[in-house]
Amino acid sequence: MEKEGTLMVVFKKVSSKFFKWKVPVWTVLFIGIVIIVVNLIQPFTTSQADSQSVSMVKYLKEVNEHVFLNVGVESVETKTENTKIPWTKIGIPLTEKKALIILNYDAKLGIKQPVAIKAVNEKKIRIEIPKYEVIGFELDEKNPYSLYDSSGDLLSYSTKNIDTGEIVTETLSTEKQENYLDQYQEQLNNSAKEYYESLFKPLDEEIELEIIYPEQ
Repeated sequence: MEKEGTLMVVFKKVSSKFFKWKVPVWTVLFIGIVIIVVNLIQPFTTSQADSQSVSMVKYLKEVNEHVFLNVGVESVETKTENTKIPWTKIGIPLTEKKALIILNYDAKLGIKQPVAIKAVNEKKIRIEIPKYEVIGFELDEKNPYSLYDSSGDLLSYSTKNIDTGEIVTETLSTEKQENYLDQYQEQLNNSAKEYYESLFKPLDEEIELEIIYPEQ
């Protein structure tokens, strides 16, 4: 009975303190409930990752480029690889891998240097066009390139995979596009003539243009 009386006294002291500090206690309980709810819904939430990109300008260069001709090209490139007998260039049978890529792009041809313009007299202007060059290329927006075929022989698992990116880079190299400069010399000349006539003829219909074309 004495112990029960003591417990009652302790309970009354604790309960009196609880109700005296009821605001802070309920605040703590509320925070606890929030934490529990967050932990419960966390598995059903998604996280969002942030990405960053850092760019650096390497150089600035003024150019006098002008494109006179776009050559639409569809190029079919094939490359093969096989495993060689050690210390030789002899391929091992049935180890060949092959990749066939189709590229669609525009080769841009024109000039990179400024033209020399000189007034011969009041009615005549001489325009000397510098050597035609490959300005660059532009991949087709809808179908730039596709891996048309990729195959390997029975024992080709030991052969290294073909680097298709390297094929694209080689195909679009300036050296390879320079073949079009000679092939389309006449079209380049006609385009250059039309361009400079459109610049000067509106100023004076009687003006004569002497255009000196480059020799490739």
